[in-house]
Amino acid sequence: MTLFFTELTPDEYQYFETKQPLGSYTQSILQYQLLRQRQRDAFLVGVKEDDMIVAAALITTESTRFGQVYLLDRGPLLDFDNSALVQFFTQSVKNFAKQHGALYIIWRPNVTYAATDDKGQLLDAPNDHFLNMMSDAGYTHAPFEFGMSTTGSPTWEYVKSLSDLDTPQALQQSFTKNAQYYLKKNQQFGIKLRELSREELPEFKRLTQTTADRLHYHDKDLAFYEAIYDNYGASATFIFAELNFEQYIAEEQHKIVALDQKLEKIQTKIDKYPLQEKFKRQFSEFDDQKQHHVQRVTKATQQMAIAGTSTVVVAGALFIAQPQEMTYLYSGTYEAYMDYYAPYQIQFDMMQRAVAQGIPTYNFYGISGRFDGSDGVLGFKTAFAGHARQLVGDFILPVNGLKYRLYRLLKQLTGKA
Repeated sequence: MTLFFTELTPDEYQYFETKQPLGSYTQSILQYQLLRQRQRDAFLVGVKEDDMIVAAALITTESTRFGQVYLLDRGPLLDFDNSALVQFFTQSVKNFAKQHGALYIIWRPNVTYAATDDKGQLLDAPNDHFLNMMSDAGYTHAPFEFGMSTTGSPTWEYVKSLSDLDTPQALQQSFTKNAQYYLKKNQQFGIKLRELSREELPEFKRLTQTTADRLHYHDKDLAFYEAIYDNYGASATFIFAELNFEQYIAEEQHKIVALDQKLEKIQTKIDKYPLQEKFKRQFSEFDDQKQHHVQRVTKATQQMAIAGTSTVVVAGALFIAQPQEMTYLYSGTYEAYMDYYAPYQIQFDMMQRAVAQGIPTYNFYGISGRFDGSDGVLGFKTAFAGHARQLVGDFILPVNGLKYRLYRLLKQLTGKA
C-alpha cells in the first residue's frame, strides 16, 4: 500500500473531517470557507492510501517579516498511534510548506495532555507519551501556556460528556445544586430565549463588547460575527435571553395578591387563637415571601424605567455545532441583569439541543488553567459538572532552518520570544 500526500477538494475534506473523532470547528470546512471569505490563505491537505483518505488538515497561515507560519489549529486529523503515518504526514507537510516559502509549522493537535477535576487534581496520568512521540518526529514543544485568549483556540478548556444524558431531567440532575437552583429561578423570572437574525448582529456585538470592556479582554469585530453567520449557517447559533418586564411584574404582583389572601386567613386564625405560635410563624414565613416579591417588583419597575422599554436583552451567546461537539464560543451578559441568571438557561437549552442532535460532547471552551479561584469563568462552567482538559499544546517544526534561527534570535533580542 502506498501513501501519497495531496491537496483535497472541499467535498473530500468535509466528508473525512466530519467523521473524525479529533474533528473540531477550527478544522471544519466551514472554518475554511470563513477564512477564505476574510482573505486569509488556507489549504486543505491530506494523505491518501489506495484512494482512501487516512489523514487531513486545514492549514491556516499567519505572516511574519521572515515568512509565513503554517498553523494546524486542532490538527492534523489522523491516527497518532500510527507512527509511520505521523512521520509521513510530517515530512509531506514540511515539503509542502517549503514549496510555498513558509518559515515554520505549528501543530496544535486536538489531543488531551491532562484531564483534571474542578480543583485541578489529575484524573489520569499526563500524556507524556505524546510529547515524546512528537519530539521523535522532529518537533519542538512550546512551553505550556496558561490564561485566557480570544486570538486562538485555548490550551485549557472545560468539557462535559452528554452520552448518557438523553432526557432534560437527566441532564439537569447532572448539574451541581447551584446550577439547578439558578434554572429554577429562570422559570420564576420568565426569561425567554430566541435566535438572532443577521440584522441583529450589531446588537449582539454591543453585548459582547460591553462584557469585554467590563472584563478587560479583546472582543471580535462585527465583521467576524457576520462572517460566522454567513458561512456557518445552521451550524452557528446566535442566541439572546430576554426579559419582558411587564409580564414579569404582572406575574409577581399576582403572587403578591395570592400571598395577601393567605396572610389574611392566617391573621384571622391569629386573632382567634392568639396563643397559637404556629400561626404567627406561618404569618412570618408568608410575609417574608411577600416582601421578596415586592422587592422584585420594585427592582424590575426601576430597571424598566431606566431601560425605557418593556423587553430587554439580558444575555447572549454564540455556539458552533459539529458532529463531534457543541462549542460555546463567545458570549456576554449585561451587568445590570446578572441577578436573572440567564446564562444558565442558555447553556441548558443548548445542551438539550446537542443531545437531540446526538452530539456526544459539550465544549464550554476556554478556561485559564488556574484553579486558585482567580478564574471567574471556570466558576461558572464548573456549575454544569464536567471536567477540565489541558491540550498537548503547540509543536513547532522549522521549514527554513537558517531563517527560523534568525527569526528566533530577533524575537529573543526584542523580548518577544
